[in-house]
Amino acid sequence: MLLLACALGLLHPARDALAQTAPPESALTLQAAETRLREASRDLQRARRDVERAQAATGSAAARPNATLSIDTTDINPRRGIGAGPVWDKQVDTTVRLEQTFERGGKRELRMARADALLDAARADQADALRQQLRTLRVAYFDLKLAEDKLTLLQQTLGLLDDTVARAEVRVKAGDLAPSDLERIRLDRLRAESDLRVAETVQRRAQAELARLLALEGMAGRLHAADPWPRPVVPVTAVAAAELPADRPDLRAAQSRLQAAQQGRSLAESLRTRDITVGVQYEHFPPDGRAMYGFGVSIPLFNGYDYRGEVDSAYAELGAAEDDRLRVAAEADAELKLRRAELDVQAARAARYLDTVLPTARRSAEATEFAFRHGAVGVIDVLDARRTLRAIESEALDAQADLARARAELAAALNSDF
Repeated sequence: MLLLACALGLLHPARDALAQTAPPESALTLQAAETRLREASRDLQRARRDVERAQAATGSAAARPNATLSIDTTDINPRRGIGAGPVWDKQVDTTVRLEQTFERGGKRELRMARADALLDAARADQADALRQQLRTLRVAYFDLKLAEDKLTLLQQTLGLLDDTVARAEVRVKAGDLAPSDLERIRLDRLRAESDLRVAETVQRRAQAELARLLALEGMAGRLHAADPWPRPVVPVTAVAAAELPADRPDLRAAQSRLQAAQQGRSLAESLRTRDITVGVQYEHFPPDGRAMYGFGVSIPLFNGYDYRGEVDSAYAELGAAEDDRLRVAAEADAELKLRRAELDVQAARAARYLDTVLPTARRSAEATEFAFRHGAVGVIDVLDARRTLRAIESEALDAQADLARARAELAAALNSDF
């Protein structure tokens, strides 16, 4: 018959079993994973490129109009030729003209202000990408831990069933146990073995997802989560925070884009302020050596188009930017309230499982094992007790994983550490 100590080995929660084993060399703490994410994430690298492009755009916005130099040669007579002597003495009319456009209406300053606002938005987008990637990483990290703990739980279950089968076979030979009871135990072992294979697949999938986030695809199979489960206590920051943090990057990005749209509207309106192009020229015409100088000013008349389309488009973009800012703020506020409420629920659920449900299930399973050892209950009862305990231990792990996810979501909503 099974020893009570063997049964109690199944009753220990998976997290206790993991805590007693030395972590492998490839075990990752959450802090180390976050450090790796900041250095190697491909999604964050794309955000850095966007910032670089925005920085380059500020240089373009600060540019002034280039001057134009033109050289014209006229009065070339093919019948009489262009005369003998040096090039400067040829009998052609040569004009050298230099033109410079001067922007008015503060166009350059408005372009620079708009580009600076877009650069601020790109930097905020980069910070927001980090915020979202950290949330995804934390969820993936604890998904891996959940998969590992469930796999450990099933390995313990399978080991216990192997021992039960061996002992049951001895009892069947001794005539102390019906062969049908042995078959029921073997069937339970086959189910546990099938569940174990599924758990191995889930673990490999979780390892692959974490490796993708950290750009460590080559060592996905060696990644393991080393941190313990979070305690089922609501963080002080979650209770104390009553409003959205002012430095939340998606809010800053929306505000910066609104400022860029305001500058874009002013820039579109400034197009109606006429720029002035000033030109000076020198004219040389041998052989009499005459040299003439000239000066000119050109101003657009706007007799066909007054930039109405650009102005209307800028006003539309401004309205869209304001709508987007309000939408982001409303969604962020709703998300924060939801995440805080969800954390309260998940913390209470995890505490209930760890403090009440799981200890009660252990005591019940322990009593059934004791009764079975003394012949007070049958095989069906003890197998049902083990299945019930395994299901509750699995649910307890799910509750701890849901708590970890809720904390990750709230940390992202508050733009704070886990």
